[in-house]
Amino acid sequence: MSTQAFDPARDHRITREEAEGLVRNFHAQAAAGAHRSSAFNRSAFEQLLAQPGAAGIRIYHARHADHSPTMVMVAVDEQGADLAGASSLFIQNSHDCPPYCAGSSLL
Repeated sequence: MSTQAFDPARDHRITREEAEGLVRNFHAQAAAGAHRSSAFNRSAFEQLLAQPGAAGIRIYHARHADHSPTMVMVAVDEQGADLAGASSLFIQNSHDCPPYCAGSSLL
């Protein structure tokens, strides 16, 4: 977990080995059939980042009314604060895994 303040210029890249290790650590403790990932179309990110003042994206773990897991995305400003005003855009409606796991190379 990062303890650093939000940095809009931060390099978020990691190696494939690091990515596999992080995913493996999660899966080692996840229940069978548990939510593994969410895929979003490119346009979801583009729409969030096109908002005035957007410097990044925060992704929240969330749950539907039936308690099934999902993810909610919101843009953040240069200080890392959510752009959560009345006219702000929020993204959810992802392709969740399971059941849509085809092509998930880190699973």
